[in-house]
Amino acid sequence: MSLLALVRSAIRHKGLFGPGAHILVAVSGGPDSVCLLHILYLLKDQWDLGLKVAHFEHGLRGQESLDDARFVEHLSQDLGLEFYIGHGDVRGLAHRRGMGTEEAARVLRYEFLERIRADTKSTHIATAHTADDQAEEVLLRLIRGAGLSGLKGIPWIRGRIVRPILGITRCQVLEYLAANNISYVTDRSNTERTYMRNRVRIELLPLLARDFNLAIVRTINRTAGLLAEDHQLLEDMAEMAYHESLLSPHRGNGLALSVEKIRGFPGPIRRRIYRIALMKMGLFNGRIGSKHLSGLDRLVMGSKAPCASYRLSGALVSRRYRELFISRGTEQEETPDPDDREIIEVSGPGSWPAPCGKGHIEIRVVSAPDESVFQVKKEAPISLWLNPDAVRFPLYLRTRRPGERFWPLGAPKAFKLKRFLISRKVPRRTRDSLPLLTNGREVLAVLGVEIGHPYRLLRSSQKALLVRWTSNNYCI
Repeated sequence: MSLLALVRSAIRHKGLFGPGAHILVAVSGGPDSVCLLHILYLLKDQWDLGLKVAHFEHGLRGQESLDDARFVEHLSQDLGLEFYIGHGDVRGLAHRRGMGTEEAARVLRYEFLERIRADTKSTHIATAHTADDQAEEVLLRLIRGAGLSGLKGIPWIRGRIVRPILGITRCQVLEYLAANNISYVTDRSNTERTYMRNRVRIELLPLLARDFNLAIVRTINRTAGLLAEDHQLLEDMAEMAYHESLLSPHRGNGLALSVEKIRGFPGPIRRRIYRIALMKMGLFNGRIGSKHLSGLDRLVMGSKAPCASYRLSGALVSRRYRELFISRGTEQEETPDPDDREIIEVSGPGSWPAPCGKGHIEIRVVSAPDESVFQVKKEAPISLWLNPDAVRFPLYLRTRRPGERFWPLGAPKAFKLKRFLISRKVPRRTRDSLPLLTNGREVLAVLGVEIGHPYRLLRSSQKALLVRWTSNNYCI
């Protein structure tokens, strides 16, 4: 079957678009996008397609970038197609948003394409991702760590974006261009090993093909396709589960879900319910990841803490017995947690989940202990004793922040928490997940290590606040 027939079959089978579609084709000038443009041009009269060409000049390669833009412009003129060009400050955006150059380029490119699509009233944007791009993307996500939603790879359709040659390998593309004597340009930055994606393309995929599976690109694409089907099934199930769990719909500042209903679903569905809820409120942003969804799941599934809160970027999730409330976080609420780390609100004595899933923490008011509690012990304490008269609820359980200070018991003053942990020989690998009990301003206790001097139990105290940390899989 010819390449044209393969692409035509994929368009129909995947339902990318039909006759009469108006398509904005994203063309970089490289072999993949030039091949895509020529294939769609051959289908233009058969399917009554309206084609326009868009090129985004990233401004990263100086004169070479400008030459590529001119090549695409001339190609468009030769085919009698309207041409649109965009320019952007990729490095400036990367600096402002703290993102990588590749990510910043992608953001600006898609913003430009969507703007031109709307201006030209095009129905679709066609991009030239191939089967090789799919294999590279899946491997990258696997290396960086991804769940099912990541390992399903690049979709054939995403909104108005379609990818007609996603089932075609780069080798097929190059053979087609050579056979039809079609020119294209080469981006030299694609050979730079600075970028991990290039190393996957240049080193890893050839290694896998040579030493493990000659058809590795096809194999990864087939696996991604199967995972995409599984992912969609779970998404559909989660959408139904979300509506079953919904107590009150999104009105203004928040929504409420049934803890009991959510608990009746398996973990993969529960985590999707939280994501759907956040998305419904427009709160699911790039700073919320799998660790945050797992944190919400601990909030729901933990029987030890019927009342607790978890703060996310722009959102506050609170459990109050049988209900889970998701609301927009205020600026004041977001300030204590700039790194989006898990914060568990402790409203009073009780049992609470420890941050990072490290067991649970019991807090009780008890009679003052005997004199032995004031004796210095060499081993790390399981229980810590605080002066209840010096403590005001609510308190917060979280992990440490950069530059944080702590006043250890018996010390003349506060100093950096990092220095204290080093002095107590707490291993570096455990410092970032060690639970802290705070009041929002000061650290009252480093659980399993020490209490803060201002909150120490006095010999005259009649009562004591017992803080006990229990963890089966964690040690200092």
